[in-house]
Amino acid sequence: MENLSLYDLLVGQFTSEADYVDNVSSANFDNMSEEKKLRQSIIENLHMVLRTRQGAVQHLPDFGMPDILQMYFDSGNSIEPIRKQIRETILKYEPRIGNVDVEKTDFDQKNMRIAFKIVASIKEHPNKEILLTEFSTTGWTKIVFERDENEH
Repeated sequence: MENLSLYDLLVGQFTSEADYVDNVSSANFDNMSEEKKLRQSIIENLHMVLRTRQGAVQHLPDFGMPDILQMYFDSGNSIEPIRKQIRETILKYEPRIGNVDVEKTDFDQKNMRIAFKIVASIKEHPNKEILLTEFSTTGWTKIVFERDENEH
């Protein structure tokens, strides 16, 4: 449990309002494996970091993501600065993850929704992990670990 965020430990559950299957209540928290708790804690933290607008946290002005739509327009309609910013933000604010590579998987220009695959490693586990994330201009953000075929 030493790898969980301080917030997760203090609350004793995962409280994200994220729209993913692994959202767990306090009733299930104690029954989860340590590996599953670690993954869930990472998702919770990434969700908070990537969903927060940069500048919203006074004591950490670079915490979070800048306005993605504005970045897109400022770069001449390029996805590259967004991809780089996501990588830099993850490396800075999720210290349990390393070797981060962010790849665009889908871009719906009409609805301004973009999806990325994040390939990274959890520092305490030697295997690569794949996270899938989506953003929309409405502020909706989703982050999930891609399920391993062996996992139930």
